Amino acid sequence: MKKTFSKDPEFVQAAKERKIQRILDQREKGSDERELERFQEERRQALIKSRLDAIRKGKRREAFSGGIMDTKNIFKGHKSILHEDSKILGQGNMFFK
Repeated sequence: MKKTFSKDPEFVQAAKERKIQRILDQREKGSDERELERFQEERRQALIKSRLDAIRKGKRREAFSGGIMDTKNIFKGHKSILHEDSKILGQGNMFFK
C-alpha cells in the first residue's frame, strides 16, 4: 500500500508549522521589504522560465535536425507500392486503371 504524504499526520503538522512560521516572518518585515522580495521572486521565476524555454527549444531542434529522426529510411530505394503491378488486381496501378 502506497502511503501519501498529504494524508500523513506528521506531514500535515509540519506543513501547518511552516505556514505559521512564514506568516510570522512576513509580519515582521516592512511593506517595502515584502515588495522587494516579491519582485526578486518574480525575476527569479522569469529567469527559470527563460532557461527552461531555451532547453526545450534546443531539444526540439535536436529532435528535428537529426536526434531522434536520424534513423534509416526503410522505404529508400524501393519503388512505390501504388505503382507496383498487382497480380491480384490485374496489371497496372492499384487505384487507377
